Amino acid sequence: MDLPWCFWMRHEAARSVLRTVVVGTAFLVFPFSVFAAADYAAEQNPMGRDSSATTGSENIHVVPPLEWGKQGEWKLQFGGEQRARFERRDNYDLDKRRADNDDLGLIRTSFNLDLIYRSLLRVFFEVGDARQIGARTDVMQTAYWHLRQLFLEAKLREDSPWSIRIGRQAMPLGEERLVEHGSWGNFLRMFEGVRLRYKTADADINFFFVQPDIYQRRHKPALTTDAPHPMDHTYFYGVYSTFFWWKPHEVDLYALGLSDRDNMRTFPSPVKSEAGIYGTSSRYTVGTRLRGPLLKEPGKGTLGYGLEAAYQWGNISEDDLRAYMLHADLNYKWEKPWKPMLKLEGNLASGDRRFGDGENNSFSCLFGSNHSPYGIIDFVRLQNLRELALIFSVEPTNKLKLQAEAHHYWLDSRTDAWYNGPGLRDKTGQSGRDLGDELSLVGTYKLNKRVTLEGGLSHFFAGNYPRKFGKTDGANFVYLQYVIRF
Repeated sequence: MDLPWCFWMRHEAARSVLRTVVVGTAFLVFPFSVFAAADYAAEQNPMGRDSSATTGSENIHVVPPLEWGKQGEWKLQFGGEQRARFERRDNYDLDKRRADNDDLGLIRTSFNLDLIYRSLLRVFFEVGDARQIGARTDVMQTAYWHLRQLFLEAKLREDSPWSIRIGRQAMPLGEERLVEHGSWGNFLRMFEGVRLRYKTADADINFFFVQPDIYQRRHKPALTTDAPHPMDHTYFYGVYSTFFWWKPHEVDLYALGLSDRDNMRTFPSPVKSEAGIYGTSSRYTVGTRLRGPLLKEPGKGTLGYGLEAAYQWGNISEDDLRAYMLHADLNYKWEKPWKPMLKLEGNLASGDRRFGDGENNSFSCLFGSNHSPYGIIDFVRLQNLRELALIFSVEPTNKLKLQAEAHHYWLDSRTDAWYNGPGLRDKTGQSGRDLGDELSLVGTYKLNKRVTLEGGLSHFFAGNYPRKFGKTDGANFVYLQYVIRF
């Protein structure tokens, strides 16, 4: 006779939970093992602090910097990071009749050298390695040891607000809706070119002309991943400004251009018009962002806001381009134990109104983030989207943060595609626009200054739009990860 637990193990859902617990526990053993060693190193090297070129934030390094020259005017800092994540994805095609459930592991490692001469000169060198555990062909996240960043940064004099950075570099801008760092995936977002920066207490202005790097390439004739390389004849340029003269409010103004001048390459495929004619494209984006407090009650809390709007125009092959984006949020942060925060936000990105009319109205999020701004299951991006979200977070301790989110999604245009989801499109518009809902919970725990643990789970409820295509089931996503910086 079978034992009761044997009956329980026969159910796929139970086996999925068990796999998540077992594999997730294995992922978390390593950071716990380095916890004591990292703290001991910090005690032995209390001065090992420098800035991270990858994130721009202050990190505590295990190895102290090497210093030489007059009053230590030369410094060489060694650093690095490892991020490992286990993912469980269930029913991403919203159809239980098809076996598409997957377990996936992602490991991303980097080492860097940061050479600084006073405040005049900086050379940053970083190598990275990205590996995927699992055989999913649609998730290509492997690129063995490669050059991730290499740039030279210089000033004419130490007190100058101007600096120039040349080479391969990360370039996150604003709240990363249009240009992200890409910290969620195995591949970080990198650009190759030149950036001129003007930074004072009242302004941070970036002028740039770069080429975006990609990791994918065609190889006999399959699509595979490799070391990053510039996208052929594709250029990203413009100015992004943040002003602080209206403190405590922030004001961004930006003008961006993205031009693809190659209509002959094999990958990525050149752009084409709605009539199927291949050609070149130019997409120009102007926009603004504001963030700050509306009302502050001492001892109670602060009511804040965020606004962003952008407009795009240009051409996609022979089609004209006219598109726009809007974001708004209200948030309240209580000055209470656990630091509760409640936020209501909405996002709107235009979709193409009529297929084949010679005008494309689909907004592009350029190189923006798709992951956390619009939920964690990643079924939508800022393109042909209407979204409302309610977000609540608490911090029970100074190390632990919990965040719950509820999202509802619609298509902006009924006749445009559902981007980032199952890839559905009804050119007649008869399927409506109701995509569905997502509920998610994310927990982040900082073991120490170097080690961060994170886990999340999410469920997507199919709306009327996918149901019209026979996709009536929900989808699930679970992940566990650690990040170690040293």
